[in-house]
Amino acid sequence: MRKLTILLTLLAAFLILASGCERIGDLPPGKAHAESPGAAEPHAAPPAAENPAEPNGCAPAFRALYDHAVFELQGEGEGEVLVVTDPLCWHCRLGHKLLAEYPKLWGKLRYSFFPRRSFIGSDMAAWVLEDAAGTDRLRALVDYAYTDLKQPKTDDLMTARMIVLVQFTQKFPDLLEGTTLEALFVRLQKDHEAHVLESAQLARVANLPGTPILVAGDRVVLGFGPGPWLQSLEQAKMCE
Repeated sequence: MRKLTILLTLLAAFLILASGCERIGDLPPGKAHAESPGAAEPHAAPPAAENPAEPNGCAPAFRALYDHAVFELQGEGEGEVLVVTDPLCWHCRLGHKLLAEYPKLWGKLRYSFFPRRSFIGSDMAAWVLEDAAGTDRLRALVDYAYTDLKQPKTDDLMTARMIVLVQFTQKFPDLLEGTTLEALFVRLQKDHEAHVLESAQLARVANLPGTPILVAGDRVVLGFGPGPWLQSLEQAKMCE
């Protein structure tokens, strides 16, 4: 029985890591389950400052991710912050909410999209958001994507992408102004698929295990946790 319990625990840990949406958080397990039905138990990780193997956010691989990102929001503070993210990842959504609540802890916030296989269709959400980069409607679109956008219930990639796009166009009908749903799908894929794939490849080059990843100056936090994220934002040393 003890061996079976150990095997089940190891299998659960593997599935959490493979899903690509990670949490290092200090939220009580009860709250995590209440907010996210079916969420995995949070797995512990030491704070960034106590982890000698933690990567440096000023390293070339992370600067390449920042420079490649086209999605940018303006905060009320100083410093450059990057989040490697997937719009359908639950912990990425918690990270987005946290950053929105503490705008004084960052100046420029960029999102580098790293769509995960377990969140089918999320690459379409990334295309929509990158398409809105630099426009007045970006904030509304990103808040919708990280709050209300639903996970498609299908195993077919093209169908999942269309389901995601339909949700956006129903919420924001102006996306279809002067075009059709099918034409918009084709244009978004043509204009943004390659760039999102390049972002994902840069994440792999940086040896990132999944999403979300917070990069605040020299500080890097793998996974989500309110405490570690806020500590890194407050203590980060900006790259020269």
